[in-house]
Amino acid sequence: MERIELRIVDDPRNASVYKGPGHYAATRAQAVIRKIQEAFPQLTFEVSSDHLLAWLKATAIVAEPIASADFIAVLSAALEATGTRMAPVPG
Repeated sequence: MERIELRIVDDPRNASVYKGPGHYAATRAQAVIRKIQEAFPQLTFEVSSDHLLAWLKATAIVAEPIASADFIAVLSAALEATGTRMAPVPG
């Protein structure tokens, strides 16, 4: 089994997504996780965010193999659609 850990933050370069008042990166990142779970129902993420909703951390255990190319395609599309990006997970 492998572990997937994602830290999703705002993508300031993505100007095509509305990010006005009430649109927080962590809220938009939850949409990313939902899209991943729709494409890969075998994944269940545990999520947490900071109190300012600036980022979302999502962790899942991969019990069944997932094609990397398929996962990356779904993740990339979801990030683009929500105006978010991946951030390094702090060590």
